Amino acid sequence: MNFKRKGQSATEYLMTYGWAILAITIVGALLYTQVFSNKSCTNGANGWDMTSNIVPVGNQYSLASNGDISMGIVNRLDTNVTIQSVTIDTNVAVGAPTTTVIPGSEVSMNATGVSNGGTAGECYTATVTIIYDTDLVTGLKSTGTISGRFA
Repeated sequence: MNFKRKGQSATEYLMTYGWAILAITIVGALLYTQVFSNKSCTNGANGWDMTSNIVPVGNQYSLASNGDISMGIVNRLDTNVTIQSVTIDTNVAVGAPTTTVIPGSEVSMNATGVSNGGTAGECYTATVTIIYDTDLVTGLKSTGTISGRFA
């Protein structure tokens, strides 16, 4: 009769610890998948050197959920610059117009089908490469990252 009580006590002991381990595992999994994090999208353009010649104007850009990009660009050179293409995460712009930017001026550029897109309101971070020519040199690059929410 004494042996049965020891078996019941051991079973209750294992069940108690089993439930505790299960609860800790569930909480750990939720923390690992960042369910409890209040992660907000940071909106900004960075990575462009202060000495870069062709850069986005402040935060004047948007990436649409269909992959289209609108971006304000400023020319910091003393010569005309012709923007040849815009690449986002290795996807070359389908409809990027060849745009000439005079020294010290800003232009608004629109390109279609540059990104794979995403759901409207979803966060993104994308590497943008602008390939441009000057009067003397061709094939120059200006690279940085943009982040925000899909429009």
